[in-house]
Order: sequence, then C-alpha cells, then structure tokens
Amino acid sequence: MDLFSLTKLRRAALGLSALGLAAVAARYALRGLDWPSFQAQIQKLDWRWLLIAVLFDISSYAAQGVRWRFLLEGSSVWHTTRAIYAGLFLNELIPLRPGEAVRAWLAARDFKVGLLSVVPTMLVERLMDGFWLFTALLAMLSFAPLPNYLVHVARLLIASIGALLIVAWLLGRTRFELVRKVRSGLSNGPALLASGCFLLAQGLAFWAVIRASHLSLGLVAAFVVMVVVRIGTLIPGAPANLGTHQFSTVLGLSLYGVPQSQAAAFSLVVFTVLTAPLLAIGFAACLSAGLTWGSIRQVSGPRATAVSA
Repeated sequence: MDLFSLTKLRRAALGLSALGLAAVAARYALRGLDWPSFQAQIQKLDWRWLLIAVLFDISSYAAQGVRWRFLLEGSSVWHTTRAIYAGLFLNELIPLRPGEAVRAWLAARDFKVGLLSVVPTMLVERLMDGFWLFTALLAMLSFAPLPNYLVHVARLLIASIGALLIVAWLLGRTRFELVRKVRSGLSNGPALLASGCFLLAQGLAFWAVIRASHLSLGLVAAFVVMVVVRIGTLIPGAPANLGTHQFSTVLGLSLYGVPQSQAAAFSLVVFTVLTAPLLAIGFAACLSAGLTWGSIRQVSGPRATAVSA
C-alpha cells in the first residue's frame, strides 16, 4: 500500500472516530430533552439579546483578523479576516479542521509570500490562545464551583500549557529560523492584546445568549461555560464540533445547577446562534476569495496531507 493510500485510510479512520465521538457526546448531552418544552423556550427567547450575541461573535473573529494582521506584517485586516472566515467555514463542514491549511494557503496567495512565512504566525496564534486559556483557567480555579475531577483537569491543563509556552520561548533562542519567528511573534504586544479580545468577545456572546434564554446566570458563569466549551472542543472532531459542543455546554451549565433538560435546550440554542452567522459569512468569504471545491481538495486533500507530513 502506497503513502497516498495509507494517508487516505488514516484520514477515513480519524473521520469515523470523530463522528462516533460526536454521536456519543450528543446522545449524552441531549438525553432527557423535552421537545415540546424546547419549542416553548424558543418562543420565549429575547431576539434582541440574540442579535447582540451574534455581534459579539462576529467581533471575536474580527479580533482574530486584527491579530493575524499584526503578525503578518504588510497584510490587511480585510484579507486576514476573510481567510479566517473561509477556514472556519470549511472546518464547520468537514471533519478534522482542514480549514487551517486552506487559510494558510489563502494568506500566502493574497500576500504573495511563501507558506514558510505564514506557518510561524499560525503557531504563534495557537500559543497566544494557550496563554489566554491558561489565564482563564487560573481564574476559574478561584471563581468557579468546580468539582474535584475538573479541578484536577484544570491544573493539568495549566501545567501543560505553561510548560508549552516556556518551551516555545526557550527554543526561540535556537538557530532554527521558524522557531525564532515564533518567539518573535510571541513578543508582539498588540497581537497578544487582540488575542485576549477574541476570548473576551466569545465570553460576552455566551452571556448574551444566556440573557436571551432567561437563565439566572451572571457574567462570570457565562465565561466559565465558554471556557469549558473551548476546552471541550480543542481536539479536532466532527464538523462544527457537533456533539462535543453540546456536551461541553451542558457540562459547564451543570456546574451552576442548571437542570439537564434546560441545559440541553440551551446547548442547541447557543450552538445555532453562534454557528449560523459563521456559516453565512464564511460562505461569502469563500466566494470572495475565489475558492473552488477543486482548490480546496488540492490544498487540504490526502495528497497535500501526505506531502506536509
């Protein structure tokens, strides 16, 4: 069996595993959901707060575009944000997040640079996300009513992220140019601030949906639930993190005593409110960028994966 066939088989196995995990997570999260009651809750939603949630969500991805603009010198916020939305759109439709490869290719094409100039900035993005997640987890240990098993998970994540950030910083002193670029990017203050704005806007989006759903939870609780969802969807899975998103939302709400049926209903609402605009804007971004299915397959298909490996 050649490398291409092995890569294709591996991708199929990973895709099936992701779909299986999503099915199990969704079944657990939505158990006990009363559909007539859910329909009644939908009718009671405050649509003004839902609109605010959508605006906060869009702002979060605009902040990502600004961050990437600071890391990719000479680029424009329009092009970086468009590439981010195009990548997110593909991640919502295809398992295992192939959109990351597509947005890197778009940036290289639009800014007429090599992929080796783009990849370090994307690594910096992930490390900055890790820094703010590290900060959020430290805050959760102080303010959130975490059970013992989640305290242990939080501490493990804090130690892991902290070690990764330290290693990345120390390795930046080596002679490898890519690693030096990563360290240099981590020193970019405006990009780091924009990265924090992304997490802030995401938390505010969750809070707005909580207000729209008339749940008796405050701003801190909304941010805790958002962080739990962020952690629960870190590993690439089913399209749009279907299943794992609902499971993580229900888990986060359970920390504050929200009943299972009510939490399950909220998980569907917040997923829809935050996913539908992303799909619409992402589709428009793909059209604007001139992406075709053929170019997407060429960039993120098995052969490209085999080459990058």
